[in-house]
Amino acid sequence: MSKKTYIQLLLIFVFIFISLFIFFKYFKTSDFQKNSKSNLEQTTTSGESLIEDLKYLSTDKKGNKYEIEAKKGNIDKNNPDIIYLENVSAIILLQNSDLILIKSNFAKYNVKNFDTLFNDSILVNYGEHVLKSGFLDLSFENNLVSLYDNVRYISGVSSLKADKAEIDILNKKTKIYMEDSSKKVQIKNTTSNGNN
Repeated sequence: MSKKTYIQLLLIFVFIFISLFIFFKYFKTSDFQKNSKSNLEQTTTSGESLIEDLKYLSTDKKGNKYEIEAKKGNIDKNNPDIIYLENVSAIILLQNSDLILIKSNFAKYNVKNFDTLFNDSILVNYGEHVLKSGFLDLSFENNLVSLYDNVRYISGVSSLKADKAEIDILNKKTKIYMEDSSKKVQIKNTTSNGNN
């Protein structure tokens, strides 16, 4: 082959490589979107989009996984990225960490950034720790879980009540406090063998 043919083949391969790179970078739907679309059965009732038995799955670049399931969901007609969920359970599986299970009666879920606002009868199980509250705000952008409105923490031989709890997802640090600095967090120890 001549030098001209080699140059033409090289240019064709470069063009194909650049085209594939642009396609995968900007136009390919993510696995998350594929999974969510295949798991949704959408029906239209009175102008609203009702979804039954839905499940969203996502995995970040570090291998952390987030899964959320609900019996029913309703897409916000003004913002299709927002879904209002009923009878919700979510699982967060972080690398080198225990599984975090969240349950609530309702949630507001953003399909773009996965941020979720859980409300009504929140129950969080994390290893031997149990947290209960009225609201839970899960922000993946800030790597923060915020619980508020009658927060109760139960673990082993102690329990406590507070206004708010914050959990840093990356550092796994928990901060439990009262919003009014003049009030104190209530701690209760239960003795199991009389030596505590």
